[in-house]
Amino acid sequence: MAAKVRGLLSSVLAALGWVLLVLTSLGAGLVASLTTLALAKQANADAGTWQMVAVAGLVTFGLPFALAAWKHHAAPRRIRATMTWLPAVWNITGLLLATQLIPDVTATALRNLEWVVQGRFGDSHPATRMMSAFGHESADLVDGPPPAPPIVLPTPTAVALDQAIQIPFNRQGTAIMLGVELEGPEAAVRADYLFDTGASYTTLTSELARELGLSIPDDAPTLKFNTASGLRESRMIYLPRLRLGDVEIDGLLVSVCDSCANERTQGLLGLNVMREFFVQMDYQARQMQLLPRLQERDPNRSYDIEPVVSLQIEGKPEIWLGRIRWVVLVENRGTEPITQVVPQIEFNHGPTLLGAAVARIEPGDVGRSLVVGKVSDDDDPPTESVEFTLTLAEAHW
Repeated sequence: MAAKVRGLLSSVLAALGWVLLVLTSLGAGLVASLTTLALAKQANADAGTWQMVAVAGLVTFGLPFALAAWKHHAAPRRIRATMTWLPAVWNITGLLLATQLIPDVTATALRNLEWVVQGRFGDSHPATRMMSAFGHESADLVDGPPPAPPIVLPTPTAVALDQAIQIPFNRQGTAIMLGVELEGPEAAVRADYLFDTGASYTTLTSELARELGLSIPDDAPTLKFNTASGLRESRMIYLPRLRLGDVEIDGLLVSVCDSCANERTQGLLGLNVMREFFVQMDYQARQMQLLPRLQERDPNRSYDIEPVVSLQIEGKPEIWLGRIRWVVLVENRGTEPITQVVPQIEFNHGPTLLGAAVARIEPGDVGRSLVVGKVSDDDDPPTESVEFTLTLAEAHW
């Protein structure tokens, strides 16, 4: 009886060992196949997918089988036994050699591994995201995580002292009026504006918009914004140019607000204009001084453009292995083309990731920006518990 039990136990252990060897061979073969595919794609990007799959299969399973068949061609049963362990040894050895001899090349190839399924399923399919996460995690193990982008500290603001604008307060010291020139497609109008430290955006009336030749579409984007008088909601339109003194500011988003004007002023001068100046207040002399910031040739207008774009993630915001591979859809709801659009994703309990720049988005069109990066050390793929904010890091009119 004891001999039968020992025999049965020996058979069970042998079967478990065989299963373990087979699973190890299959697992090592799968990892080696994906790595071979990545390297083949990097070496010859023009080759077809099925050609590369055939090459990967030949390298990872075909060659071990050929060796086993050559060695044991006279004993077919021994070929099958050899194939339970030889692919594991073959592929693990190959992976070790690749990671030791060419770690940088192997890591670079693995970071683009999603192409294996991307063409069939698309950018936002879970299979594409999972493959991307696996490739990046494997690349980090092979060659370490890529270096973090350098932190760019803001440079001190340079101002044009020779263009300083002196603005007197009124006698009561409660209102600051500025003469500005607004330029539209059909006319340029000079108007008196109230400097409103609480206004997020500059305003103009519908009558002034018609005089300038600016159309106000019924479906123009609306925005709630702050003023000194409280929260307001109005339609937002594009103003080609505003002049304040000798300073020209091109491409502003302005709010159509008839109630923001009265007998003394035709509108409010808001933050999107004032942010172009360094402001000094001298209450004793009842004077404000505006020092223009030195203008860039093509300034970043993300502050003005963000209210007229719609940002959303394509598909569910899934996380695989603590990583994302999301496509941000950027819809231009304005009337002007926007260029070099860079969305960003700010995670409430994680990093801020920048998307790839979209060269140009025409009015009414939707641009696509790919965002790839590590956001947490959590291996679970949560979809609804992720807290993040979509904004624009850069955009130009």
